[in-house]
Amino acid sequence: MKLFYMPGACSLAPHIVLEWIGKPFELGRVERGKTREPEFLAVNPAGKVPALIEEDGRVLTEAEAILLYLAEKFPDEQLGASPTTEAQYEMHKWMSYLTGDVHPAFYPYFLPQRYIADKHQYHAIREAAYKQIDACFQLLDRYMEGRNYMVEDRRTVLDPYLFVFCRWGNTLQKPFTDYPNLHRFLMQMANDEGVQRAMQAEDITL
Repeated sequence: MKLFYMPGACSLAPHIVLEWIGKPFELGRVERGKTREPEFLAVNPAGKVPALIEEDGRVLTEAEAILLYLAEKFPDEQLGASPTTEAQYEMHKWMSYLTGDVHPAFYPYFLPQRYIADKHQYHAIREAAYKQIDACFQLLDRYMEGRNYMVEDRRTVLDPYLFVFCRWGNTLQKPFTDYPNLHRFLMQMANDEGVQRAMQAEDITL
């Protein structure tokens, strides 16, 4: 397998999962601003990371789909949901929330130029985006009270995904310690050996 990633992007989540699984894999680094280059578009025409090339040449895309795929492919690692209706629901609910609410909340904050040409309006766009990010973090912080993992009291593919967004949140204007449960989770994940290997490989820090 070969994972195409951008340092610190949402591709960090499947990178961590691959480290946890412990099977051989390669990395393909894509620099920021280079996802629309012909070389990478030949891998993923959508021009986004992550992209995972399987041994048979298939190209898998979309972070959520790749995470769930890896959990299914390596069941012995127990990184997916238990085979009950309730557990499957919880897994997919939180995957959907992280993908559909949390992740896109950061887009206008990090890339206001995508939404408006007037640079004088960037601050207003970032402020509006930050309110949505803060609302997501408040919800997640309440949910994580008394929990070390997102679901089932064990690590799953959800945890690296949440870690990515907590790491992004750790760079914003509000001290991340204001979300005490998420901050505890962030530090817990940062002490995980697989997380540390992935971050070292991507040359990133908290």
